[in-house]
Amino acid sequence: MPTSPKSTSRRTAVTRARSASQRGARLPVASKEAEGLVRRPLQSRSEQSLANMVAACRALAEQRGNLDDFSLGEVVAAAKTSIGAFYARFKDKEAMLAYVLDVVLGEAEQVALRSIAENTVWQTGPAEAIVERIVHFYLSQYRENRGLFGAFLRHYTARGLELNLMRTANRRIIGLIEPWLASQLRDRSRPVAIFEVRTAIQFVVGTLSNILLHDPGPLHLDDEAIEQHLNRMATRYLGLPEVRLARGGRRLTR
Repeated sequence: MPTSPKSTSRRTAVTRARSASQRGARLPVASKEAEGLVRRPLQSRSEQSLANMVAACRALAEQRGNLDDFSLGEVVAAAKTSIGAFYARFKDKEAMLAYVLDVVLGEAEQVALRSIAENTVWQTGPAEAIVERIVHFYLSQYRENRGLFGAFLRHYTARGLELNLMRTANRRIIGLIEPWLASQLRDRSRPVAIFEVRTAIQFVVGTLSNILLHDPGPLHLDDEAIEQHLNRMATRYLGLPEVRLARGGRRLTR
């Protein structure tokens, strides 16, 4: 019997998810999109130097919230390495920034994969419960990386750079989670379900990005109610039953 595209995409996603779960904390250094951003090491100890530079750049970006507010000298000093070691691995600061962001987003992708592997709600539904998982995933990532994400959003927006790793990585993540939610939307055609799932995710990501960049209010990133409101926005758009919490955290659907 021929295999449907729907079955193939779900099977591919769950295979990747199980693989990620088995790897545990062994996260990838970077994706294929970032392979050309870093030079290969000449000796094994330079791997530790690279890890130190990535950690230092990540911490400075998170702290400052602006990629122009720290220098290569600060990165090198925090990493306890040298300018020579930096240029042995990276062409310039832009290449380092793109590589660091790819590492961070690669970690986020692995979080999504492990969630799919370890939580049966992705396979069984209902759809509104999957929406909750998606919203929680994005909100937690934006909270954990607020300074860094905000810095890169400003960086890419101001420069109009063609290589926007945030956009590329989000497309990969959407490709992982979209089949599970779309398969639960059985009251519409497959193409419509896919389009609407991707649009709902766009609403969530766009809202969180706007909060990081402008914080217009009334909701803010640390507000307890923001997750409920993001869930409501996505479920209402998708025409799903609205989920709310009763006292004690029990889920109610209406």
